[in-house]
Amino acid sequence: MKLEPEILKYLKGENLSTGLTVELSKTKYEIVPREAKIVEIIRNKDVIHVGCSDHIQVINDKIKNNIWLHKLITDNARRCIGIDIDRNSIEYIRKELHYTNVYSGDVLKDPFDIISEKHWDYVVFGEIIEHLDNPVDFLKIFRNRFGNSISRFVITVPGIYNLFHYRKMLDYTETTNSDHRFAFTPYTINKVIVSAGYLPESIFYANLIKLTIPELVFRKIKYILHIPVKYPFYYFKSIIVTGKFY
Repeated sequence: MKLEPEILKYLKGENLSTGLTVELSKTKYEIVPREAKIVEIIRNKDVIHVGCSDHIQVINDKIKNNIWLHKLITDNARRCIGIDIDRNSIEYIRKELHYTNVYSGDVLKDPFDIISEKHWDYVVFGEIIEHLDNPVDFLKIFRNRFGNSISRFVITVPGIYNLFHYRKMLDYTETTNSDHRFAFTPYTINKVIVSAGYLPESIFYANLIKLTIPELVFRKIKYILHIPVKYPFYYFKSIIVTGKFY
């Protein structure tokens, strides 16, 4: 999806079409995990990580596999704080994992002077938007409360436009996280973002879908021939959007 001025008019609600055709990116992307792309964006920056904890049951496994996002952000940012409404997870991270940069609370209600009293380069909302009952209201209230203290945002969500869901559809099945409320396309996640008062600027794709055997063979041949291996957006599970507040 190209974030051109004409598309922005639809995202802002200035124009309306019941059959809008959006041109999606023809760029081919390198194979990169979502976590690695986020780290690339926020490296040496001051970062607020909203929804930082993850489920207690999976944190240690993610640390072993070097994919626990809060650790990666903490290790690579200049300064980082994590916030999560799950008090039990935050207590576990503090007491068992010895992280002192995490706080429990509701970012829509609790004061969090630690945010408003300083300036931050980025806020990261990693894979939380699809879990919220009212994502536009959540993002809008957060912006109203803390937008003056933060320059930019990173939002990641699972994308519905990919080969995994296409293959499931052909098999008349749906596989999803049972806690998800929404399934996003490049346009619809940007509609949510703009409606909340954020200005998207760049879209990336990450987390390569498991390839078929012929696709793996073809990729292996490219590796042997030293040909760069890249894929179109629909080979990836995750959409990453970056931008600023407006």
